[in-house]
Amino acid sequence: MKPRFARLTPPFARLLVKKASIVGMLVLMGGFLAFPIVIPSTVNAQDVRVEKSMQSLKEKAAKLGIPRIEGQESVGGKDAPALYFGSAKMNNGFNIVDEVSDEDGRGMTATLFVKGKDDEFIRVTTNVPKPDGSGRAIGTVLSGAALEAIKAGKNYYGKVPILGTPYVTGYEPIKNESGETIGIYYVGYTQDDLLARVEGRLAYAKTLLNITDEQAELWKAYEDASRANVKKMREANQAMVNAEAYGATIDRMRTQTSMMEARLEARKALEPVTENLYKSLSPEQKQRADVVFLLLGKSGGGVEF
Repeated sequence: MKPRFARLTPPFARLLVKKASIVGMLVLMGGFLAFPIVIPSTVNAQDVRVEKSMQSLKEKAAKLGIPRIEGQESVGGKDAPALYFGSAKMNNGFNIVDEVSDEDGRGMTATLFVKGKDDEFIRVTTNVPKPDGSGRAIGTVLSGAALEAIKAGKNYYGKVPILGTPYVTGYEPIKNESGETIGIYYVGYTQDDLLARVEGRLAYAKTLLNITDEQAELWKAYEDASRANVKKMREANQAMVNAEAYGATIDRMRTQTSMMEARLEARKALEPVTENLYKSLSPEQKQRADVVFLLLGKSGGGVEF
């Protein structure tokens, strides 16, 4: 008699081949995976879009020369050391940060910080807006979990509030020729941009599944549940991020519990509308749906927090 696992292997292998062929077909049909997924909010967890923009920012700065500090130049009314890359001064100049934003799409922002007195890191060039919309937030200083990570000699990737607005971010130290940290590279995009990506994924999935007029009402119920889930989970996630950055131990525990509950509620809310929609699909649509719904994410709408 063959071992039990040997008897199970052939159908399992056939299933994997089938799934792989479907994934390959969908990617070739239009690149569903071009829409990046936001991954969990932990230090060093890197969002694909943020990682790409960080690499772009660092490459643009490196082309100008070695980073250094020389002299002082006020930014946004605040005294700050002057940050240079080669002979190019960064204080109050916005070419590099704007190039990154222009290349990397809606919502992406970039900043260069310089290290000032008492380990204070000051925004000397940025396209992060002030909360009141009155201009760029130059002269403001870094705080929270990202600052603590940089002080500890680590990169920081995660979701943080910047001047009261939630962003998906990346921070890495700027080091001079001697290896001393003299500033910080930053890139990040707003959570509002996240909602735009959700809409993009839903629209793309609808096209891939070839939803018919007869299925339109069931598809709308799936979309509505997905949007509601993303909104609720984003709120729960932001509360958790704020607690991790500023809260006491019990606050962190409570918000983590709330996040777990939000995940469960999202699954429960999405399950019945997904089942109703799935029952209405043709065999060919169901074959595609088995992959599309997986790529959309457990919480719906293409986002897993």
